[in-house]
Amino acid sequence: MPETIDLSQIRALTWDIGGTVFDWHHSIKEEVGALAEERGVELDPALFANTWRRGMFEQLQKVRSGDLPWMNADQLHHMVLDDLATQHPSLALSEAELDELNGVWHRLKIWPDAAEALRRLRERYTVVVLTVMSTAIAVDSSKHNGVEWDAILSCEFLGHYKPEPEAYLSGLRLLGVEPGQAMMCAAHPGDLRAAMEAGLRSAYVPRPGERGEGNDPDLSPQPDFDINGADFTDLADQLLA
Repeated sequence: MPETIDLSQIRALTWDIGGTVFDWHHSIKEEVGALAEERGVELDPALFANTWRRGMFEQLQKVRSGDLPWMNADQLHHMVLDDLATQHPSLALSEAELDELNGVWHRLKIWPDAAEALRRLRERYTVVVLTVMSTAIAVDSSKHNGVEWDAILSCEFLGHYKPEPEAYLSGLRLLGVEPGQAMMCAAHPGDLRAAMEAGLRSAYVPRPGERGEGNDPDLSPQPDFDINGADFTDLADQLLA
């Protein structure tokens, strides 16, 4: 169990957004499903969405290891989409249409309980994006949903991708915040534990259905995290208590 946290010492909340704040799976699934229906093509849009997302992280790992040159999430998404398009030739997507479909990541839908909780939290804390998604994805999806942040920090310009410790630490240096004064907030235990290893505190908020119905991992509270929220409202209530 972590020691009881003194919330008065926390200055900044750093947020994962892909899956935690924005519902990537259903956003992608709906767009791909509509495209397939329009073209009379049979495919599983949920599987397409999950394969696309998983493939991006597989390519991101190659960037981190040096097997691929430095690229941002838009470039990696496009690389994976190009491969998916060859696996689904019946979609017959032109280069312009591939570009347009790749843009769905810039108009992700927000989870219904997120926006109001983030607004409340900004009254006390500096509330910041810390994401492997591109700056443009974070900006565009936030504007698409009317969400405001105190800052958006994308790993694409930090020189390191999460879960590398330096990704968290370099972001905090830009904010002028010490690791112990910051709390990583995410739906992904791996992200939180990597942040904890870098000295940040941790807040877990599960997102049932993030990968589609029936694909949830264990979403139970984790005893090593400082705060476990049942949802965004509960998490905000605990952080503002």
